[in-house]
Amino acid sequence: MSTETIKYRRYEQNVEQPAADEQVVFDELSRTMQHITRTMASRYRHAYRPVHAKSHGVLLGTLEVVPGLPEELRQGLFAEARSYPIVLRFSTNPGDMLADNVSSPRGLALKVLGVDGEKVPNHGGKPTQDFVCINGSKFTAPDPAGFLKGIKQFDESLTLPEGVKHAVSVGARAANAVLKAVHLPSATLEGIGAAAVHPLGESFSTIAPVRFGDYIAKVGFAPGSENLKGLTGKSIDLGEDYNALELEIKKFFRHHGGTWDVKVQLALDEPGVDDKDRDFPIEKADKEWPEEKSPWQTVARIVVPQQDSYSDTRQLFVDEQLSFSPWHALVAHRPLGGIMRSRLKAYEEARKYRAQRNAREFVEPASADEVPA
Repeated sequence: MSTETIKYRRYEQNVEQPAADEQVVFDELSRTMQHITRTMASRYRHAYRPVHAKSHGVLLGTLEVVPGLPEELRQGLFAEARSYPIVLRFSTNPGDMLADNVSSPRGLALKVLGVDGEKVPNHGGKPTQDFVCINGSKFTAPDPAGFLKGIKQFDESLTLPEGVKHAVSVGARAANAVLKAVHLPSATLEGIGAAAVHPLGESFSTIAPVRFGDYIAKVGFAPGSENLKGLTGKSIDLGEDYNALELEIKKFFRHHGGTWDVKVQLALDEPGVDDKDRDFPIEKADKEWPEEKSPWQTVARIVVPQQDSYSDTRQLFVDEQLSFSPWHALVAHRPLGGIMRSRLKAYEEARKYRAQRNAREFVEPASADEVPA
């Protein structure tokens, strides 16, 4: 499809369609996440995030907006060709501190520092913009009710011995590999049976949409430098160490730097079509937006120099004094859809409990000088 014929969907106040009982689901989701956090705090004598508790690398870098972008890409944070300091945090999905050989979706949280402009109400006056991503192209549930169901299942699994989780994960990896070999991948197994590949070769996205200035988009991050592209799909041994992923990231950045491409996938205009039937829905987060209709387009690059990716002081600062949320956002990048709306209360309540339980003060740094080396 020629780019001249593409018409992108414009952002409007009524693009979202909240369910009637949505707030009830949000309240229950927040309570369940609180239960996860409190259960783990009792076990470890320390409060961790209810999701993405275990980090594997914390990096400092620069986000450089590409000059000369077309109008539809020159939006919000990307309106001007300028640079921003950033903090990156690699993690895995669960809220408990499992060995890395228990497969789980991997996460990348990005905090952009020194960001001016109007923020959403809960983030008013703060100098940051966050993008919270996982290594997938669609969410595991279509809506907040499905998200709550998955979180409840995880909550119920907290008492299972880690050895059981490891055995299930290894078995699922083997079964998933067989299914893929005969071209029958299973969405059920993708989470616990994901292949053991290098985290720095993965691509990540917000999964659910955000406002993109005058438009609507998903935001993603993909390896840009050849040394990171070379790690895409590269198998690693997760059985060698409890913190195998941390060691892989440390080993790479001890000797090298790398770059990622920052990409956006703009929603296409589909006049007269109900959201549930759209190719680019707002409220149906488990539907993958078709790349053949709206390809990912590069708007910036991330440059990360050689460094210690998990120094004690930096890890403590990022894990204990920073919080990441899609609702740490410019109005121009307001999160959209039920999955995003469900995160607002749950994430805020979890952050408040962690601050109280661990006697920590959370900060939103304005510059890289505030982040330890």
